[in-house]
Amino acid sequence: MITTDREKVSSSSTGCFPTINSLYSMIPRETRLHMERVGRYSEVIFKYLYRKNPELVESELGVEFAKYSEEAFRYHDIGRYFIPIAVLNKVEKLTDEEVMMIRDHTINALSAIELLYKKPFPIEVLEQFLDIAVYHHERWDGAGYPERREGTEIPLGARICAIADNFDGITSWKPYKKRQTTEIEAIDIITNQAGKQFDPYLIEVFKECSYNLLIKG
Repeated sequence: MITTDREKVSSSSTGCFPTINSLYSMIPRETRLHMERVGRYSEVIFKYLYRKNPELVESELGVEFAKYSEEAFRYHDIGRYFIPIAVLNKVEKLTDEEVMMIRDHTINALSAIELLYKKPFPIEVLEQFLDIAVYHHERWDGAGYPERREGTEIPLGARICAIADNFDGITSWKPYKKRQTTEIEAIDIITNQAGKQFDPYLIEVFKECSYNLLIKG
């Protein structure tokens, strides 16, 4: 379900199809910065995993994905294009309806990517873009959304992005936090969710490359 719509994108488009950058540019700045950080963190995990287990990466994500991986991870929240800016920028506690609007950004990613000018991307890469955008809030234990997938039913790219997304969420400043959570504390919090929220194998990868994450931040 699309929660709301924006004015038709007219800039940075090819013919009548907007590019992903034109949709991205319409998203509020703080959300874009979050998306950029998650793109960087995901890329660190992805590259380390690729060196460690190239067979897994190529079988799950394809050979071409590495050329577009940081973009694919960065645009994980592209479905937020359809959420009212007032909701995205809201500091106060969200209403139940607003929480559902936020959750719907995973499903709305389907609509966002359908709008795109697709020619620059191989079809198998677009499929990975979509998997990441739709499923990065699923949980390893099946308690996530939008489809309550569990374990390896969740696409590999989305499982990587879920770790990076949570790392940024934990370490980013928020007005309601009593104090800032450090990166080291965040690593411990995420590590303790192995087998529950996150893929235990990817958590091992995350721990092994965590120093590089701190540099990227």
